Amino acid sequence: MSEGGGAMGGFGGGGGGFVPNDELGEPTSRLVRAPADVDALDYAGGEDEPCFACRFAKRKDESADPFNGGEVSDAYDDMMRLVEENYGKGVSNPELVGLVHAYYEREIRPLGNFPEWTRRSIARHFLVHVNDEDVLMQEATAMLYSQLQSVRNKTWIENAADGTIEPHHKNIILMEKLIRGLGDHLTKKKNRKNN
Repeated sequence: MSEGGGAMGGFGGGGGGFVPNDELGEPTSRLVRAPADVDALDYAGGEDEPCFACRFAKRKDESADPFNGGEVSDAYDDMMRLVEENYGKGVSNPELVGLVHAYYEREIRPLGNFPEWTRRSIARHFLVHVNDEDVLMQEATAMLYSQLQSVRNKTWIENAADGTIEPHHKNIILMEKLIRGLGDHLTKKKNRKNN
């Protein structure tokens, strides 16, 4: 067994062990943090697009309405259950919107002459129209976390004069405030669930 390298023959150089990228003539890879909005939904605009869920919920109790067919009502309830079981529980918002859109197109739209329900309109329904406290708490949590990550990436700056890396004190103070705010917010969220 060689010193420092175990049975594989050491670090760097021959022997079948680890070979640095420099020795292979390859550039060293850098880890890059995903942008804060990588999991964001685009629901801006589209206020004039029809929202199937809002239309259905408003007409659900009218006896003469075509939505009162048992199949549509059951399919709608299943779609809402799909959202309740997955929202904020490991499925990203864009994926959830995609699931709802696929379910609507496959299970509900063929049951009647229903208009297209766009992904943007679906996102607007769950994030704006419903105005549910659980959704608002989840979105506020995601927003605070995103802000925290953004500020965290800016806690060090390069001194233009001599090129040294220095702490950015204002951003560090802001990060501390965001951490406290996120902690308070998560405590409120936990207390809401327990009550």
